[in-house]
Amino acid sequence: MSGMDYVYAVWQARSFSAAARRLFVSQPALSAAIKRVETEIGLPLFDRSRSPLQLTDAGKAYIEAAERIYRIQRDLERYCGDLAGLASGTLQLGGTNFFASCFLPPMIEAFSKKYPQIRLTVTESDSADLYHKLANGELDVIVDSGIYDASLYDILPFYTDQLLLAVPAGLAINTRSELQACRLRREDILAGRHRDGTVQPVSLAAFAEEPFLLLGKGNDMHRRARGLFQAAKVTPQVRLYLNQLMTAFHMARQGLGPTFLTDTLVRLAAPTEALVYYRLSGELATRQTFLAVKKCGYRTKAMEGFLACSLALYGRPEISA
Repeated sequence: MSGMDYVYAVWQARSFSAAARRLFVSQPALSAAIKRVETEIGLPLFDRSRSPLQLTDAGKAYIEAAERIYRIQRDLERYCGDLAGLASGTLQLGGTNFFASCFLPPMIEAFSKKYPQIRLTVTESDSADLYHKLANGELDVIVDSGIYDASLYDILPFYTDQLLLAVPAGLAINTRSELQACRLRREDILAGRHRDGTVQPVSLAAFAEEPFLLLGKGNDMHRRARGLFQAAKVTPQVRLYLNQLMTAFHMARQGLGPTFLTDTLVRLAAPTEALVYYRLSGELATRQTFLAVKKCGYRTKAMEGFLACSLALYGRPEISA
């Protein structure tokens, strides 16, 4: 590894000791390598007096230059890979836990059958980190459904989810007469009754006294849930904030409170009679899922092949926003 690689690893880890463990080198050896780079430059790169470790002004400039160099190297590797066709190369994919679990597997299967020589990697993280990695060239394609910067990314929509209110079946509120005709079971979701217009949506005002399970801030489902509550003029009681949609499903199934799920998750999750579902109305109850790529980045043949295979699964043409 070069001195630049060592500096970048320390910056990513925000710690000499953590970076040394990741790199499988001793901390004294890593510190000596960083010191050599700082001696060559004539300025310190890290403010060692702060925790976590911070960059100096010279360090910020160094990291920005390093990222430009890494991007050039990746683009060169991708260009050379394209010259060799799709007989070799790599493709780096990303998604949140839900999207990586629900949408990436069939996409990867379809692509790998057609291009078995391309090596794939998958990164699971939150949306903010995924877009950061996409912008820096660390990822080639991500699956997401949240807010994005149209000046930086091209999106290719391929699927539309419906948000549902999932309520533990044992809660007394489900017995209210005005909710009887609105109540849905999993088999109704599988049959598409929540989409055909024959079942009326409910108002969240009817559930204002129930303690909810919500995803935390920074999650697209958190933003949508808050918007739905605001539209219903309801200030929700929140029992727990959670990180993952699947966790919300399991918690609600155990009777801990209502939550918001997508019809995709209901279809793919283990069958259960412990939950009933209600339709929701409004724009926020419809969620568009898309593939995102960097707008100005080099789009390799492997990327083009993955996008084409993935969109074909859902009968969508390749389009950009």
